[in-house]
Amino acid sequence: MDASGKLTVPELLGLQVARNPDKEFLVYEDSQGAVSRYTYREIADKVAALATHLAGAGFGVGDHVAVMLSNGPEFLVAWFATNRIGAVTVPVNVHYSADELAYLLENSDSKALVLEERFRETFSRIGDRVPELKLRILARTDKAVEGFALFDEILSAGRTAAIEVEIDPDMPSQIIYTSGTTSRPKGAVLDHRNSVLRGISVAMLLGMRQTDRICVVLPLFHVNAQFVGVIPTLTVGGTVVLLESFSATRYWSQVRSHKCDGISIVPMMLRTMLAQPPSPDDADHDVRFSFYALPTSPEEWESFERRFNVTLVEGYGLTETYGICTANPLVYGQTKRHCIGLPLPGHEVRVLDAELNEVPRGEIGNIAIAGKPLFQGYYKNPEASAECRHDGWFLTGDNGYFDEDGYLNFFDRSKDVIKRAGENIAATEVERVLNDHPKVMESAVIGVFDRLRDEAVKAYVVLQKGAELEEAELIGWCADHIAKFKVPSFIEFRDDLPKTSIGKIQKYLLKAEHKAQMEAQGSATSIAD
Repeated sequence: MDASGKLTVPELLGLQVARNPDKEFLVYEDSQGAVSRYTYREIADKVAALATHLAGAGFGVGDHVAVMLSNGPEFLVAWFATNRIGAVTVPVNVHYSADELAYLLENSDSKALVLEERFRETFSRIGDRVPELKLRILARTDKAVEGFALFDEILSAGRTAAIEVEIDPDMPSQIIYTSGTTSRPKGAVLDHRNSVLRGISVAMLLGMRQTDRICVVLPLFHVNAQFVGVIPTLTVGGTVVLLESFSATRYWSQVRSHKCDGISIVPMMLRTMLAQPPSPDDADHDVRFSFYALPTSPEEWESFERRFNVTLVEGYGLTETYGICTANPLVYGQTKRHCIGLPLPGHEVRVLDAELNEVPRGEIGNIAIAGKPLFQGYYKNPEASAECRHDGWFLTGDNGYFDEDGYLNFFDRSKDVIKRAGENIAATEVERVLNDHPKVMESAVIGVFDRLRDEAVKAYVVLQKGAELEEAELIGWCADHIAKFKVPSFIEFRDDLPKTSIGKIQKYLLKAEHKAQMEAQGSATSIAD
């Protein structure tokens, strides 16, 4: 037995309903400022209604249900209802292009799709490629659409039958797709037991309590919003304050009006908030902590904490570790700025060399994670699953080192991944799309420093012999095939690319070249380390 007590995600919700059914579980503010509130019992009733509909439509244990919804009550209801019948939730990045959506639906073997109305046009372009979808549910609309059941009508029907499903806590709860070094995202399989364990460990880390109101504005299709926000709050029986979208001009007034105790932000949010004109009430709020990740200059860090009177809790995590796996202590131990801290309970961390031997403190190596929570593997990808594991350790592909106190420090990513405003972008995925253009012979994609979004995407492109192509046309091509945040911000056409003797593109030379160009222009822009 472990700390999860063999609870599953829907049982965790049921536990809090039994304890305090009329307590406010969810406060939701949409992008127009309209606010709706739901008790634990009300959310549970909606979950039961959707679960009985799914079961009645023939779905059950082991089936996969894709969810393409922006932040809102519908996402939580779809997630918990899918799990309630023993099925697996497959969150979809709402920025996906039609091609990316088709790949995810096909690769995940999804048999049902809960889709927001504003993404229906994207889906309509690939609907005939996914005949396996037996059920399509349309949310946030009351207009009937052929081929779709309406989410609100299903909930209005209420619970129509008893749901008797035995769910083993080691069964998959979700498959969350994450960009890595491959040209296509990989589906990380996350189970119930580890989901609950992560809720417990994060609640302990942040000193969360039943009275807490935790603001969630990052997208629910990512692990940060789920396992820093929703699941830990559910674990302690607190209240989730869910915002549909982030607005730097409105954020602190929202946090203030909803009396939030905790938040989680990324550098793009921090920088845009600092860019707003100072206000006398900037520090007038109830926030005790903010989880935070990714490098920030000492000046930005100091300015943010001083101006907004909030403690930034820096940490590190991945989809494969259910979010945070190391963090600076908040309620115990020493807090170190610009350090990703100590392993959370249940985890061990090592720093390894190329031969997978531990390196001494102070020496840089590959960060490896063991213990729980860890993902079960990549869906239908045993090769990738085996490649990132060694003797029970998950090889993250990120580099770091331990300091003299045993605190972990992040150094850089060894994987060919670009980090843009909290999203991971596989360079090879962008290169695949560029190279698919009939006029492109080859390409190389790198991340370059972006003051607001951490990194921007720059592509070096070699055209087919005799071909002519405008930058705008190639950017448009990319926009048709990949999500907007992955589209290159800069394209440089070249006659050739620097390569090794065996033909491997030397990206480090392109990065050094870009850095020299920026320095020559007297710009602060430089390659992201």
